[in-house]
Amino acid sequence: GPDGHTCSLFPDHDLLREDTKLVAGIVDSPKPPPQRITLTLRVLNGGMTRRVVFCGAGGSKGPILRAVFATGVDLKAFKQGGIDHPDGLEITYADPAPFPCGMVRPGGSGNNNEPVVDWVVDKDAAEGMGIAGGGGECKL
Repeated sequence: GPDGHTCSLFPDHDLLREDTKLVAGIVDSPKPPPQRITLTLRVLNGGMTRRVVFCGAGGSKGPILRAVFATGVDLKAFKQGGIDHPDGLEITYADPAPFPCGMVRPGGSGNNNEPVVDWVVDKDAAEGMGIAGGGGECKL
């Protein structure tokens, strides 16, 4: 969402510190509905998750994306392999993560047991990141 939440893990919420439960209830969600259930970061980061895919559409996601990534994206260098290059773009996350979506870093399950996180964003969300040219969507 435009607040950077993922699952039902919201910025500055106590559930971000939940380290024993796999699934937790939330009764005070800042967005409707107020009562929800969510996976915890223990599931998302603890080796139980094979791959995480974030989809971001619309200009309201742009500030979140720019804050989550510590480095800009050099699309000119990347285009040599094409936007659908199987390795995607290598990016660096801001540390500490400013939003829950940036806290999701699954423990190895990809090639060579490396974490797998895909970011699929539209042109509006990518505006200002150096990847908005060409239209369509971009996989980071």
